[in-house]
Amino acid sequence: MADARKAAGERRYGEAEKLLERYLRLNPEGEERWEAWQRLLQITLDVRGDDKAGMELLEAMYLEFGMDGDKAREVLVRLGGLLETARRWDRAADAWRKLIEVPDLSGDENARAHRRLARIHASRREFGIAEDVLHQCLQLKATDARRAECLYDLADVQMSMEHFARGADLARQILAMPGAERDLKALAGFMLGDALEQQGKTAEALAAFEAVRETYPNELVVETRIRQLRKGR
Repeated sequence: MADARKAAGERRYGEAEKLLERYLRLNPEGEERWEAWQRLLQITLDVRGDDKAGMELLEAMYLEFGMDGDKAREVLVRLGGLLETARRWDRAADAWRKLIEVPDLSGDENARAHRRLARIHASRREFGIAEDVLHQCLQLKATDARRAECLYDLADVQMSMEHFARGADLARQILAMPGAERDLKALAGFMLGDALEQQGKTAEALAAFEAVRETYPNELVVETRIRQLRKGR
């Protein structure tokens, strides 16, 4: 490993890669295997820019370290992200499911994994499954900020299903949560306006949009909705 570290430090990455692969091959019980895998992964992703090979390495790392909670968490978070970027939705969903099952995963990390899994199902219009995952998310011992994010995603699923009254109700719940972050409340307020407008409640929708005029990320979008509602009155 010393030679591999030196080669990597001197940017002789091809040589470092061969040395790391040799170490892993010849030392199946080696104490420095985690470091060797990490260094090999760094060269593969950051130097070679080979995401496909990086995903294969991460899957091999999970097979080796899947029973170690901290290491499994680190591997699965990176693997899930890469698979999503590559639009490998089935494999990405599998990575998030495995992450959810990691022992002693914090409530907030568990909530994030549930949200990533639910988004995949929602993007595939598997709304019932997405709902179930998000309801599970709301049962976790996570911070109010993370629970509010799960609630927002659930509201978004309701909007996608054209359940506008339910979407409005969930948006109101977020706005009433002291622990919900300011930016999320702005998104929830905009969603509330959209849901109310879809129900033909023009005055209430207008009030909801006006309430987030200064906090919503895209002020022009809010102004456009307000202008359209005023014209239609």
